[in-house]
Amino acid sequence: MDVLFFSTIADRVKKEINHKCGLNISQTRILLFFDENENQALAMGKLAEALNISLSTLSRQLQQKKTKSFINIARSEKDSSKIVNLSEAGAAKARELKKTLTKIENLLFIYFDRDAANFFIKQLSRVADTSVSLEKME
Repeated sequence: MDVLFFSTIADRVKKEINHKCGLNISQTRILLFFDENENQALAMGKLAEALNISLSTLSRQLQQKKTKSFINIARSEKDSSKIVNLSEAGAAKARELKKTLTKIENLLFIYFDRDAANFFIKQLSRVADTSVSLEKME
């Protein structure tokens, strides 16, 4: 099996997200993170940690014009940190993104019945976990 095939699929999924939703991968990750966490406001440092990126990378991502339209940034009342969550436009875009991702998933698994698709996804998650372990070995 050509493991680079995963990259081909990932590239096509990214292109479809960009085509259907107008989002890049960093915007997609931010929207999905907040959607999965009930849009709970989070300090930028904690958000960067949760997304497994540096604070400076997150800061640059949040400065993108389109990304700014999806988020609220406020100063913490406790300290000098900035608190981030989705704006109404961001929450709406996250819902649109999830619908698009469901359509993509349905197309990817069109030849699977539901049980087989669930099993495959579970196994693929294990492969992804293993690949993370490989990074730690370097």
